[in-house]
Amino acid sequence: MARPLIQLALDSLDFNQTISLAEQTAPYVDIFEIGTPCIKHNGIELVKELRTRFPNKLILVDLKTMDAGEYEATPFYAAGADICTVLGVSGSATMAGVIKAAKAYHAEAQIDLINVPDKLACAREAARLGANIIGVHTGLDAQAAGQTPFADLQAIASLGLKVRLSVAGGIKQSTVKQVVESGADIIVVGAAIYGAASPADAARMIRDAADGKVTHQQMVVDKIWSILSATEDSNAVRLTRMLDRASRIFVSGAGRSGLICKFFAMRLMHSGYDVSVVGEIVTPSIKRGDLLIIISGSGETEQLVAFTKKARDVGADILLITAKAKSTIGDMADGVFQMGTTDQYGKVVGMPMGTVFELSTLFFLEALISHIIHEKGIPEEEMRSRHANME
Repeated sequence: MARPLIQLALDSLDFNQTISLAEQTAPYVDIFEIGTPCIKHNGIELVKELRTRFPNKLILVDLKTMDAGEYEATPFYAAGADICTVLGVSGSATMAGVIKAAKAYHAEAQIDLINVPDKLACAREAARLGANIIGVHTGLDAQAAGQTPFADLQAIASLGLKVRLSVAGGIKQSTVKQVVESGADIIVVGAAIYGAASPADAARMIRDAADGKVTHQQMVVDKIWSILSATEDSNAVRLTRMLDRASRIFVSGAGRSGLICKFFAMRLMHSGYDVSVVGEIVTPSIKRGDLLIIISGSGETEQLVAFTKKARDVGADILLITAKAKSTIGDMADGVFQMGTTDQYGKVVGMPMGTVFELSTLFFLEALISHIIHEKGIPEEEMRSRHANME
């Protein structure tokens, strides 16, 4: 099977923002798709601009033509489009018109099967008419209802038509492998790239996934990087101030998050802070002026909720580090640091249960210690002198 092409949906209405996104992702993208809202808003000048800036990229104009196929598509092919789309529900005459315009400019026509009732019959008809690409497309509204394009893609791939298959509909790094295995020649990606903290990094990860280059080690590193990139940069400075204001510091978490707490507490001790781990037999009582740091992905663990209530009752400050924007502990806390965004915590194959949150939090806190060391000029020899000498 030929190397699958990566198509980026450029859906912004902003002309300059669209160009900027294309420039950032160009090394990893084969086709720039000018999305339907984008082409309606910006018109044919955007096609010309992309053609000038990216002479070696394919440009698809997602016209979704419904009537007057040849008449509507011709000026866009003339402006430099390599592919224009026509809706399968438009009928044979309209599809044939766009195909005729494409051939006149040695370009290609794509038939979009969005909302087509009998997709297999339409795909056969499109191939008979001379279409180059069949687009298996689950639209945004259908995605919101939980639909995916994979079953349709497999069914159409089984027909063995002499066309390329393009698939669109909520595709992200974790589903790229499934898309390739289902028979896609062109993988259309939108929000997973343009909605990422670093569109270039997201495009690179998807390119590598499509090429089968992603090792499990790289997958873990990339996922943690994506979480940290979507986390507030100011959190390190804010937490340092909270630590310095506190009389004493208490840390608490459950399960693997509890282990992260202990890692963090050790480094705080090495850095000269008065720190205790909640639950240890020698942990003192918490009081006003102290700081309780809770690490909890859900913010709902019963024991940690109880600790938070106790700290609040005595007037201690409370910070929650979490994966959720809203939670019981968060409602009681003086500060909430959310690691990444809620939608980044969907199922990640190979990173089960709370792994993504735990590792991202560990990296964040290790980076915080690095920030403290450099800000305060703490030499490693001083930290080493505080390390346990009875081990």
